[in-house]
Parts: sequence; C-alpha cells; structure tokens
Amino acid sequence: MDAGLETMTQAVAEASDPELLLLADLSLAEFLRHLARYGGAVHEEDGLLMFAGPHPQPNPYRNGILRLSGSLPPDEVLRRGNEFFARRRSSYVVWTRAHGDAALEGRVSAGALRELERLPELYMDELPPETDPPEGVELRPALDRETRLDYLRVVADAWGLRSLPLETAAQIFFDPESMAAPNVAAFVAYYDGLPLSGAMTLVTHGVALGCQAATIRRPRPGQRLPPYTPGRRGLAESCLCAALEHSFQELGAQRTVCQTSSSGEAVWRGLGYRPLTSYGRYLAMPTQRP
Repeated sequence: MDAGLETMTQAVAEASDPELLLLADLSLAEFLRHLARYGGAVHEEDGLLMFAGPHPQPNPYRNGILRLSGSLPPDEVLRRGNEFFARRRSSYVVWTRAHGDAALEGRVSAGALRELERLPELYMDELPPETDPPEGVELRPALDRETRLDYLRVVADAWGLRSLPLETAAQIFFDPESMAAPNVAAFVAYYDGLPLSGAMTLVTHGVALGCQAATIRRPRPGQRLPPYTPGRRGLAESCLCAALEHSFQELGAQRTVCQTSSSGEAVWRGLGYRPLTSYGRYLAMPTQRP
C-alpha cells in the first residue's frame, strides 16, 4: 500500500466513530451474504465470513473472505480461506479493514498475495441533494425482470464484458432476482429506450449501502446518448440518489455508506459523502502458499 494513503487511512480510521465503523463492516458483510444466497455458499465461524458465488471468477463481492473480528490470527484466516476455496477450485479475495486488520494486512502484504485496488469507504448521515438526470433520461425502478436484466447488462458493459452471456454475467456479478429482496432499492437510467446506467442500495442495520453503480463504457451501434460532458454524465449519481431516497423514506435507512474506486471517490464526495475508512483486497489462490 502507498505510504501516503496508508497514513491518511489510519488517521481517518482513528478519528472515526467505532459504531459507524462497525456498521460499515456489518453492511458490507450483509451485502456479500446477500449476493451469495443466490446460487452460492456462505460459511461463518469465529468472526470470519467466507462467501462463494456460483462462478469461480474472483469478483471480490462473489468469492472472498472478510474478517469481522480479531479473534482469528492471520495465518488461521488464510488457512481457512484456502481450505474453503480449494474445494471449489476457485481463487478468491482477502478483504482487509484499515480500521481493524493491521496484522492481517501486514501478513498478506508481506506474502505472495497480489493487492487489488484499495477501496475508500465513505459515509453520509443524510440524503444528498436531489440529482435530476440529464434531459430526456428516464429513471426506472428495477421492479420487473426485464429492467433487472438491463441493469445486469449495464454492469457487465461497465466492466468491459459486454459480450458475456447474461447467464454467466449473473453468476459473476449478481443474480437479477437478488434485486427483488424487500431491503433492496435499484434504479436504471434509460435514454431513447436503452439502458445506460444503474445503481442500487441494500438496507441493513439502519444503513443504506450504495453499490453496483455503473455506466456503460460506450454506446452500442445505433444507440444515442444524452448530451453530457465526458466523464460527468450524472447518470449513476441520479440512480443512486433515487435509490437512497427510497431507502430513507420507505426502508428505514438513517445513514448511508459506500465503497468506491479511488477514481470515483470525487464523484460521491460531490454528493456529500465523507471519508470513513478503506478496505484492502488481495487476490489469493487456494493452491499457493499465503
């Protein structure tokens, strides 16, 4: 990890409310469980959450482990992770918490595991200002199967996997039926009848976790895009704001947290999110020695 980022992350974590940090962990853990319930597997013991999806591709949200307490030493965490995923012949991702996994972070950093992108964790105690979509863009709640499939198409496109069969995309990213859960709010942005962007929230422990925000990389042949400034379409923000409004007003959310990429952090901070902590993610192979 970059020394400057490490120092900043530690400072943020030390200054943060322990209860809020716990809620961040609990909401992330519940989202990981939620996705795994659709065709995957979950195993929890001694404060260690291990979750597997139906596809071996190591999407951090589908195949991985997250330690929710410090009761297990790092070597035991990695031993259990390797054992769990060796049976599935799948690589997986080790999540580390900047605010609670210093020993585990040091162990995987010093070992043979490759660090993936570190995710800033942000929070907000109120709804963001209403963000209207660009002119001509329609926001639709993902209440029917076709809209949910469109959302899946958007996410696959955003990850550079536009040509992936939908059945495989559902195994790698999320089962469309997972959005039918009563504690989930999801919206998709359409222009000229075609899906361009989407975002969702999952509400647990009074927290709305913003997730799966995505926008297509480029238009399909014959697809028109609304007028926008490159890189600042406002589509995913509009979808997330709609999901947050539903979460606060209908699902009992009192605050919101989200993980974002380093490149996307400025967008969410522009909505009013503030830094809380960060999560490291390390790629592990069950056959390799950690």
